[in-house]
Amino acid sequence: MADKISIEGIAYIVERIVERAREAAVESRGDRKDSFKDGRALAYYEVLDILRTELSVREISLEKIGLSFDLERELL
Repeated sequence: MADKISIEGIAYIVERIVERAREAAVESRGDRKDSFKDGRALAYYEVLDILRTELSVREISLEKIGLSFDLERELL
């Protein structure tokens, strides 16, 4: 039988990804000519966008998970 992850567990994982995504966005904004930094920031954005979509479809509260903020405004 497969183990299930709790909402708190998902929120913790998302919190770690969001933290890294924000760091990547700051680095990208600091050096717009660096394609690697730009790509890294975009990759984090895409991962969080997928997570938000999948959690919404499953009717899991984005507020509880920590994804209720404007991804585009903060990360792009």
